[in-house]
Amino acid sequence: MRSTTSLFQSALRSDLGSSFRTAMTRVSSQAMILTAGSKSPSTELHGMTLSSVCSLSVHPNPLLLFNLHLPSYTSKTLHENNGMLGLHLMPPTKQAVTLGRKFAGGVKRDPSHFDAENEDGELFHEMTTPFSGLQGSYSMHYAGDGVSVPILNELEAVFLCTKHRVFEVENHELWVVKVNDILFPNKRYDSAPSGGLLYYHRGFHQVGELLLE
Repeated sequence: MRSTTSLFQSALRSDLGSSFRTAMTRVSSQAMILTAGSKSPSTELHGMTLSSVCSLSVHPNPLLLFNLHLPSYTSKTLHENNGMLGLHLMPPTKQAVTLGRKFAGGVKRDPSHFDAENEDGELFHEMTTPFSGLQGSYSMHYAGDGVSVPILNELEAVFLCTKHRVFEVENHELWVVKVNDILFPNKRYDSAPSGGLLYYHRGFHQVGELLLE
């Protein structure tokens, strides 16, 4: 039988977790889509929406940082292909919002997908087939070593990266990736950068007016 102290601690952790999630909805973050490279583009492709991408360094190498919730099809694919990937800076458009939702779907408790136990019961933000139905909405970019990276058509810029270091922290992986190239295929954003697609209060937003100082 569990002690009263143990039950209290469990309740406290649960309440803290709920408060943490609520508090984090007040934090706006950049919503970017990761697409994982593949040596066989005809097979199932993987990717996911991220709200954790940030700049880590410029010199001596441009590095970006993000995290992945485990277990993850995207993580598995990245490890199999030297971490070759595309990080898409999405414009604040209806089509980008649709893609953001599509790449953020899935439930991690499906036992047919993973054998690992998961205790938090939260949604696993990854679909097994996010590219389903997207024919004509992306192209394959050859990144080297026999690996091609899916590049979405609806984007403002894409960072083409490879794995630099990976750290496992509890049920997450922290990925540090080296930026090898940056593509700006949509010229309409050359003179008017959009600020990207923001995620805030469980919804997508865009950058607002400049605050006076």
